[in-house]
Amino acid sequence: MKLFLRYTGWVYIKYFVIIFIALELFYVGIDTLTNLKDLPKSANLQLIYVGLTALTAINYVLPLSLVFALIVAKINMIRNNELVSFYSLGIPKNSLILAPFSIALLVTFCYILLSATPFAYARDYQKNLMSFQSNSKSSNSIFLKYEDKFIYIQELYPNLGLANNIRIFNVQNHDITGQITAQKAKFENNKWKLLDVNIIKLPANLELNTTGYIQSVEKELTLLNGFKPKTIENIYQTNSSYSISDALDSLKTLKNEGINLGKIKSTLYSATFFPLFAPLMVLILYYYLPITGRFFNLALASFIYVIVTLCIWGVLFVLIRFSSNGVIMPEIGIIAPIILLGAFAFKKFYENR
Repeated sequence: MKLFLRYTGWVYIKYFVIIFIALELFYVGIDTLTNLKDLPKSANLQLIYVGLTALTAINYVLPLSLVFALIVAKINMIRNNELVSFYSLGIPKNSLILAPFSIALLVTFCYILLSATPFAYARDYQKNLMSFQSNSKSSNSIFLKYEDKFIYIQELYPNLGLANNIRIFNVQNHDITGQITAQKAKFENNKWKLLDVNIIKLPANLELNTTGYIQSVEKELTLLNGFKPKTIENIYQTNSSYSISDALDSLKTLKNEGINLGKIKSTLYSATFFPLFAPLMVLILYYYLPITGRFFNLALASFIYVIVTLCIWGVLFVLIRFSSNGVIMPEIGIIAPIILLGAFAFKKFYENR
């Protein structure tokens, strides 16, 4: 690796770590002080709450830290006349941004991969802890449709994969053809295993002097393939979070069920496309930085860059909220702005080749 790439990369990483830790501590401190009176009395639970708050803060702090790190690093290089020195040595403008942009892109991809893990549910765990609930909380009185079946679950424990008092109504041509009831059920091998099952089958034609319903009892019955507990909870809980993997599973499972999938798509797109805002802004802002501080007020310039970053981040965040609430399509509210940012960033890169 060339010396100037190592130097600019090291300077960018240094400021990124400093700013990221500072914003993390600021977020955790403000959140803890705000909710101090509602914290659990146990010291262990308080430490867990602080840890979950720190994980939740990453969603907001990480993209801003990546952009602010570039602003601080380049402003300091301008003050020390390092930036103009690099240009005077014949180093192309595009080459000088490669290291910071690559680092920002790598960190962003790592964050996207992290969003496919239980890290995505850190905020849910934090809320449960605040309301003194365990992570194995239950959802009650769930009624939904899946594969021409209407399903009622009195009590669901999504994190444990358990359910109590299940009723499944088989429907064909808008008519109920049977009922399956079970006291308990367990999700195993991507299927639900019902225990102590009572099955009632209704005849196709209800007429006098013909066979009536047929009732049977089974010790175990396996059905509802691929209908994961987390998918059930996310349908029931309108404000529930999704990891990338769970969002993809939910879309695959529910695509033919006639359910509005706008919220799931918004969550998926915001986890996969929205983080790209940071490396794209790194690329865009770099081309608007002055070469020397002789003709510019660097303090005012850095303030303007920070405000512009916060404004664009805020607009994108509002568009995500609009998409989640169904005001606009997720593709328009989330993907389209990132594509526009990317097109503008690479336009600037092409112009300075």
